[in-house]
Amino acid sequence: MSVTHAMWDMGHTSLRTLAVVAFVLLAGCSGFGPGGDAASPTTSPAPTQTPATTETPGSTTSSDAEPGEPSYPEGWSAAGVENATVALDTHYRAALTGPSTTVRYRSRQVDTGDGPANETTLDMAYETETGRLYASIRGRDDHREVFLQDGTFSQWSVRNETLVGQSNAEFYRVAQSIDRRVLLSQLLLYELEHERTVERNGTTAFVYDVTGVHDNTVSNTYGAGTNGSGTVVVAADGRILELETTVTYTGGTLRYRYEHTCLGETAVETPGWVREG
Repeated sequence: MSVTHAMWDMGHTSLRTLAVVAFVLLAGCSGFGPGGDAASPTTSPAPTQTPATTETPGSTTSSDAEPGEPSYPEGWSAAGVENATVALDTHYRAALTGPSTTVRYRSRQVDTGDGPANETTLDMAYETETGRLYASIRGRDDHREVFLQDGTFSQWSVRNETLVGQSNAEFYRVAQSIDRRVLLSQLLLYELEHERTVERNGTTAFVYDVTGVHDNTVSNTYGAGTNGSGTVVVAADGRILELETTVTYTGGTLRYRYEHTCLGETAVETPGWVREG
């Protein structure tokens, strides 16, 4: 499966060193992006310019809030995602500010009867202070691990027990490239409504109810989206803390979960294949 350049070209020639990341996500792990089990609208409900890589922290709060209304993060409103590209950049700006984080993603088909369920998982940990990152990406046909330390990005094939790639890379680019495509497809998928405001990790967070999916949502694997339910939790700084949803397509029902946990308490361990290599 080839990389869709309109989704992945972030406007920096140095990102060519991260072509291996795109290969990890797309070779056998088709759940990462609209070509697999995460659908995307055929006509986006938000501007769809190529996502730009976030480089430096900055203000993430919208200045357009009316007096007495919550001040939503940039790209968000009471009606959910106003601009998916801006919301995504706001998320990464907050995440890259720190602290260390554990990221988990899972998509699973839930109506397979006695047959095997299609499932894609991501387990990632990174330290913004040290620039260390580890991720395990398991798809239908492949299982890869990646590790970044001291600017060296390495890939490991778990199935073949082989080092399959190594290159120089910058932490902030790798941290965004791993889950950017799947997260963008999720932001483009749902009709949302701000339901309540809560406290999470010592900060304000907005809880959105999923009221449906956009009418033009289509998955290449599962067909047209017909219904959706669940919740999305976004911190005041724009970090997407939690997404737990169920989406029904004409060809199947999938359950998605994405979360950021252990903020400030995540430590990246060196994988055994790095120590032994």
